[in-house]
Amino acid sequence: MKPEILGIILSAGKSTRFKSSYPKVIHKILGKPMFFYPFYALSTLKPEYVAFIVGHKKEKVIEIIKQISEEVPSIKIKHYIQENPKGGTADAVLSAKELLKKFPNSIVFILNGDTPLITSESLKKGLDKFINNNLDLLIYSSILENPTGYGRILRDKNTGTVKKIIEEKDASPKEKEIKEVNAGYYIVKSSKLLKALEKIKPSPITGELYLTDIVEILSNEGAKIDTLIIPPEEIYGVNTREQLAIAEKILLKRKISSLQKEGVTIRLPETVYIEWDVKIERDTEIEPHCVIKGQTHIEEGCFIGAGSIIEDSHIETNSRILPYSYISSSVIGKNSLIGPFARIRDGALIHERVEIGNFVEVKKSIIHKETKAKHLSYIGDAEIGQNTNIGAGTVFANYDGRKKHKTIVGQNVFIGSNSLIIAPRKLEDYSFIAGGSVVNKDVPSYALAISRAPLKILENKNPLIKKTQG
Repeated sequence: MKPEILGIILSAGKSTRFKSSYPKVIHKILGKPMFFYPFYALSTLKPEYVAFIVGHKKEKVIEIIKQISEEVPSIKIKHYIQENPKGGTADAVLSAKELLKKFPNSIVFILNGDTPLITSESLKKGLDKFINNNLDLLIYSSILENPTGYGRILRDKNTGTVKKIIEEKDASPKEKEIKEVNAGYYIVKSSKLLKALEKIKPSPITGELYLTDIVEILSNEGAKIDTLIIPPEEIYGVNTREQLAIAEKILLKRKISSLQKEGVTIRLPETVYIEWDVKIERDTEIEPHCVIKGQTHIEEGCFIGAGSIIEDSHIETNSRILPYSYISSSVIGKNSLIGPFARIRDGALIHERVEIGNFVEVKKSIIHKETKAKHLSYIGDAEIGQNTNIGAGTVFANYDGRKKHKTIVGQNVFIGSNSLIIAPRKLEDYSFIAGGSVVNKDVPSYALAISRAPLKILENKNPLIKKTQG
């Protein structure tokens, strides 16, 4: 029978070193709030509940927790408020007393919202060790060559069993030489945790209740305690903007590595930025200096050229995005060619085998298959039928100063270069717009529309050339 697993993620603290008007734990790393990552690692174990402990500017934190809950509906998420912001880590865990009492036989993971690098693999190893050895408490630890700033794991000299965690400020010179440090993550039986929390006494210096005190309390009661040593990288905490950047770099490396293992080619990966939720399928090639963000999905066999930016978009199979193109909140159909220097935005839907070329902007428009707009055009609030050609310099004038209007262009339409289409307009199938025309009327099928001012040629009137005296 699978044991009930609870998660507690401590997210109530105020970080003065982070220098922010917002709670530290909701600052984003690869597009996700910092405290999402320990939650994500824990979610792979399918916990019964995950409780976030909130405090500092709790309204903002609770708002983000609700968003996470909507993204992962399979896991029940609760939040509890730590009423005393200076109560300490044990006081924070006590905020979830109601949940602990509801599941007295559960296994409880306690994680920190500002340590985003813990992995699901380490949590799984810890759980296996906890169950297989019938432990009461498992402490995640790490071996550091320079353990300065961390609490040390103290063991019995004869048996090697864990006796307590001592903070550096309280450690003797000999104890400071210990290199095994407390990672700040714990697995503990719910019933043991509750009893130990109730026995913790406030610090005589700060008045806080320290969660690390449960180790000595449980040890004195004969509880079975052990550690799991994890890589130093996984205990890294974020307290400054510099540390935020370091953590993001590590998570980005993990993200890129996972994509490479799935068959994605990434050129100069140290120059590429790919957010956590991005999905990229095999045999896609990403060139240097690309930025890919949000809920983007790039299908198999695509090419993303250097310097391109793609966010919240879907790129279908075998499409090519040439360098320095910007695609946001749009869909690019399969076998299409976009760019270079193209901009596709605001819900544009580009169907298959479409070509959108250099310095073409497509906004909130539908472009059907095999249509081409290869140079220097603006297409806004339009629907363009299949196999239509849009010449260089064409502008769909969709805004009258008060509201936007739509243009409907049929299939097999030819729009000559430097045309101006004044919306709302309808250009029917097989119509032909002569280059340089201003189209302010609907054009029926098979018609030729031409609008040009007469050309005047004034001989010997070049204003830049002075007439020679005879």
